[in-house]
Amino acid sequence: MNETILYSLGGLLALAVAVLVALKPTRKPTLTALVWVAMLVRRAWWWLVFRVTWKGLARESGLSKRRTKRVKRAGVGEESIEKWRDPRLKRVKTSAHSVTLKVRTRRGQALADLEAFAPKLAATYQADSYRVYPAKRRPGSTVMFELVMRDLITKPATAVMPEPRMQTETVLLGRRQNGKPFHLQIEQRHTLVVGASGAGKGSFLWGIVGSLSPAISVDAVRAFGIDLKGGMELMMGAPLFTEIAAKADHAVAMLRQLVTIADERTEALQGISRNHKPGPGDPLYLLVIDELASLTAYADPEIKKEAERLLKRLLSIGRAVGVVVCAFVQDPRKEVIDMRGLFTQTIALRVRSAMETNMVLGDGMATQAAAHRILKAAQGTAWIIDEDGSTDRIRADYWPDELIRRLASLYPATPDLVTIPDAVDASGMPLSLTDGGAR
Repeated sequence: MNETILYSLGGLLALAVAVLVALKPTRKPTLTALVWVAMLVRRAWWWLVFRVTWKGLARESGLSKRRTKRVKRAGVGEESIEKWRDPRLKRVKTSAHSVTLKVRTRRGQALADLEAFAPKLAATYQADSYRVYPAKRRPGSTVMFELVMRDLITKPATAVMPEPRMQTETVLLGRRQNGKPFHLQIEQRHTLVVGASGAGKGSFLWGIVGSLSPAISVDAVRAFGIDLKGGMELMMGAPLFTEIAAKADHAVAMLRQLVTIADERTEALQGISRNHKPGPGDPLYLLVIDELASLTAYADPEIKKEAERLLKRLLSIGRAVGVVVCAFVQDPRKEVIDMRGLFTQTIALRVRSAMETNMVLGDGMATQAAAHRILKAAQGTAWIIDEDGSTDRIRADYWPDELIRRLASLYPATPDLVTIPDAVDASGMPLSLTDGGAR
C-alpha cells in the first residue's frame, strides 16, 4: 500500500513538472504558477491518502465489522475466510484548504455511529477543525465530513462600512471556516450569543447593529438597547439606538413598551399575515441586551421577576410580528437564564466547559462543536447550528471604536423620517431601499 502511495506521488510530481513546462516553455515558471501547481499536488495527495487509508482507519476505529465464515474445500477441508464490512466512502472532494468525505453506513450501522466518529477522523488526519452535516441525498444513511486542513479564519479581520442599502433580513458578520461569508438571519429570529469574558461578543453585537445602520437611518429598523453596565458598550454607538436603558427600572419600562408594540401588531396582523415584513415607517424592532444576566440574575428581586416575565412574553410573541431580541451573556446556566429554549438561534463563542457548550448548542453537541476548545486569542470565533442541523465554525469581524462612531454619525436613528424616495445617507450617497438580505 505504501508503494502505491509513493508511485502515485511520483506520478503527480511528474505531472506537475510537465504542467510547468507547458505553461512556460521558454521562461522560468512564475511564483503564481508554482503556487498553483503546489496546490494541485496537495489536493491530489489529500485525495489519494484518504482513498487509500479509509478502510484501515474504519476497521481500527470500530466502524467496520468482521465476519468469519468457515467453508469446505476439496482436498483442503474446512477453511476460515475473514470478510470485512466497511462503511462505504462514496466520494472524496478536495479544495485548496479542505477535504470533504461522503460516507454511507454499512448494513446494521446507525448514522449516529458515523457522526460520533468525526473527532477521531479529524485527529487522525491532523485537521484544524471539522464539520459534520447530512447529505442531500439519502440523509438517513449518508453523512458528510468536511475536514479543514488549512484554517482560513486564524487571522482576525476588521469590519468595513456596510453597503448603503436597506437590509433587514440578514446581516454579514464575518467568515465561515471554509472561507465563505457568514450571514446571520435577523428577521423571524431571537438570537442568544454566549461567550466568556473576552471571547468577542462585541464583534457580534456591533456586527448586527452596524450592518443594520442603513436600515436604521430610513426607519426600517428601530434599535433599542439595554446595557446595565452603565452603558459602557452601547453608548459608543448611541445615535444608532432609538433608546438605551442603563438602569434596571428603565430596562423594565422598555420591555413593557416593546411587549405592548408586539401585542398591538399581533392584533393588527390577525387574519392578514402570519409574519411581519419590515419597511420604512413600519420597522423591525430590535432589542439588544448586553449582559443579560445583569437583568435576569443580578438585579433586585422585584426587577428580576418583572423583567423575566416581560422578556419571556416578548420572546414568545415577538418573533413573527417583527419584534426580535438579540441577547448576550457570559453564563448560560439555567439559574442565570432560564429562558434559553425561547431563543430560536444560539451562538457559542469560547465557553468554559463542554457542559456549557451543550447548554448553548444542545445535548451532545460538545463533540461536534467544541466551543470550549476555542483559543483565547481567537476572539470572535464561534460555533453555530445551521438550518439543516449541521454545525459550523465562524469568525465575526472586529469592529473598532472609530468605525462604530462613524456609522453612528452617518446613519443616526430617525424615527420621524419624512422623505423616503430621495433618501441619502449622511455622506451624500444615495441610499437604496432594496432589501439586501442574503438568502
